[in-house]
Amino acid sequence: MALYMIEIRLPLLKIFMEHNSDLATKRSIYDSSFQYPVRIGDEYDVNIQDMSRNGDSGVARIRGLITFVRGTKPDDRVRIKITKVGKGYARGQMIAYLDLKK
Repeated sequence: MALYMIEIRLPLLKIFMEHNSDLATKRSIYDSSFQYPVRIGDEYDVNIQDMSRNGDSGVARIRGLITFVRGTKPDDRVRIKITKVGKGYARGQMIAYLDLKK
């Protein structure tokens, strides 16, 4: 029974992908050709938008990628250096505050 289901589904999947070629060409983080918008060692000026769930890091976005920066809080503007890139996120180390609001 299971072998019969596989034989039916594979041709249907092939037909679906031929008619929806734009879906077939989209890249995800699980695709080997996907490249993250940041690299380890790169420096960026970012605005901290939010706090992480456990409250020890500020959260910024660099070209859509969530980036955690320890020791920051919302509304900080800082320069960071990327120290780690994981699946769907990055970690950065704060180098300097850019705007000191008092």
